[in-house]
Amino acid sequence: MATRLVDRLCRPQPADALSPRELQVLRLVAKGLSNPEIGRELSISEATVKTHLLRAFAKLGVTDRTAAVTTALAAGLDL
Repeated sequence: MATRLVDRLCRPQPADALSPRELQVLRLVAKGLSNPEIGRELSISEATVKTHLLRAFAKLGVTDRTAAVTTALAAGLDL
């Protein structure tokens, strides 16, 4: 039982667990915007953009922008 719990906690979250803001940021990443450009577009700091991206990466089980967009699209998210 403990093994199943650990496996479940270590497994990436489903893509639909992304917050609306994380999705917004990923949409702008998919359009090719940089972190500073995304920050200006959404009126948030670059640090906040990075935070949203890192949380999205963790939920999608990826480590970079390209993989995040690819994984989100493969999961059927509308980017």
